[in-house]
Amino acid sequence: MVPNHRKEAFMKKFLLMLTLLFACASAVFAFPSAARAEGETETYARVTRDGVYFYSTPASGAGLFVLPRTYFVKIVDTAGEYYRVRYLDSSGDGRALEGYCLADEIEPVGYTPETPYLVYSVTVTYRAGGDYSLPDSSLSEYTVTADYYGEFDYGSSTCYYVRLNGQFGYVPAASCSVVDYPENTEHTVQETPSSDGGTAENENSFGALNVVLICVLAVAALGAIYFLFRPAKGKKEGSPSFYDETEDVF
Repeated sequence: MVPNHRKEAFMKKFLLMLTLLFACASAVFAFPSAARAEGETETYARVTRDGVYFYSTPASGAGLFVLPRTYFVKIVDTAGEYYRVRYLDSSGDGRALEGYCLADEIEPVGYTPETPYLVYSVTVTYRAGGDYSLPDSSLSEYTVTADYYGEFDYGSSTCYYVRLNGQFGYVPAASCSVVDYPENTEHTVQETPSSDGGTAENENSFGALNVVLICVLAVAALGAIYFLFRPAKGKKEGSPSFYDETEDVF
């Protein structure tokens, strides 16, 4: 019959082994997701040509304005042949827009641009219309400043899509100051990786690292199990205390 103290010692070692194995398994499965979360970056796409529309919905007839060439949009998701994108992503000032772009009209990049969006303002001039007889020094003309997003052709006229007093809408280009914004040249000094090369390389590196981590933890667990359950060395039996080698027993 096994003594109680030996049973208790065995149970303590067994529970310690289970705890160790659980901790190792948790580390193995938690590490890849944590590493991926740390390595994830926002994805931007560059407008490389003229005539790229920003759409309110993923439909060809829902174009709001033409995006300024050489600038970027932030890709949020995919929607069929469109990307769901964000433009002028701002910190709560109301300028940000979320909409869609045709996926084959913008170019995803493998870096985060320092100046992804065009921040530009135009001066809109309003004039009193109609045949009015106004006194001298009357305010028949006044100007306001509006945030510029892009242009939109309406029939034979060109309009600008702007944000004015917190509202979005169109104003005639003829009533605005001349649009002359600088091009974004960040792409000329950035190296754009292939669309899937970087992702595949990262996944392969994570996979190799996981294999190494699992091997190390397995060796550590086996070593711990060995030291926990190795048989105790028996005490070397000595000569009985009553035995005297010098004593002549005969």
